[in-house]
This record gives sequence, structure tokens and C-alpha cells, in this order.
Amino acid sequence: MDIHAILSQLGQQMGLPQLKLDDNRVCRLVFDQRLVVDIEATDDEKIVHLYALAGEVPPENKEDFMSVLLEANLFGKGTGGSSFALDHNHQEVYLCRVILIDSLAYQDFVNLLEAFVNHLEAWMDKIDRGDVGSASKSTVQTSSADDHHLSGGGFIRA
Repeated sequence: MDIHAILSQLGQQMGLPQLKLDDNRVCRLVFDQRLVVDIEATDDEKIVHLYALAGEVPPENKEDFMSVLLEANLFGKGTGGSSFALDHNHQEVYLCRVILIDSLAYQDFVNLLEAFVNHLEAWMDKIDRGDVGSASKSTVQTSSADDHHLSGGGFIRA
């Protein structure tokens, strides 16, 4: 399915029949009047980027803040497969996801979008409350099995 068909179907489902990419190949969705998600297609429209402003970098404890975000990025464990990115000029953090769209079914796209929005909301709330990098550095749950893989114990070596 292509991005135009996906957005058309999504628009019908959401009650937004005019939902489509603009001239810059971008479509903006706003959920709950505060979660702003941009959907942007590449020139060939085979890849779609989901991205959203998650919050601002705090003026203090930047290192701890960034450390928590990088930890969440590790294997997409704390981001649902998305990644954090920094806009250094504006000191803003974005949640981003790349989707190969040309062989994706509509419901798979909807599931990815829903998961993205859910993770965005959770991280926006944490950042707004100042919970990222303040008292506890880690916000990602790991198990001993995960630690085993991260230490190299679970990888096949040649």
C-alpha cells in the first residue's frame, strides 16, 4: 500500500476525509490537542518518517537527561522502536521513527502510529514532570537475560 492510500483510509477512519500529504510531502496529525505528529514521505515515497517534539532539554542535568534518552534508544527498548534525536539549535528532543511503507499493510501502519503516539505521550509526560535524568538515571527495565545479551554472552562469535 502507498502512503496516499494509507492516509486516505486513515482519514476516513478518523473522520478527516481530506487527510493527505501537503506539497512538501508532510501530513500533521494532532492527538488530544497536544500530541503533534508529523508524517513525512521521502521523495520516492517508499519511506515515511514519523516525528514529534517530545520536549525541551532541561537547563540543568543535561548529561543525565541525555543518558536516559540514549539508554531508551538502545534497541528501541524504551521507545517502542523509535529513536530520540536532538535539535541542538533549539535544545529540543524529538521522537522519530522510520517506516518502510511500500510493502506495509494499512493496519500495520495504524499499529505503528498508535504505538508511536503512546510512547510519545509517555515520554512527554516524563519530560514535562522533570522525571528524566533527575533521581534515577534508568527508566528502561532490563532483565538478567537482557544483561546477558548486552554483555556479549548471547551472541554467536566466529
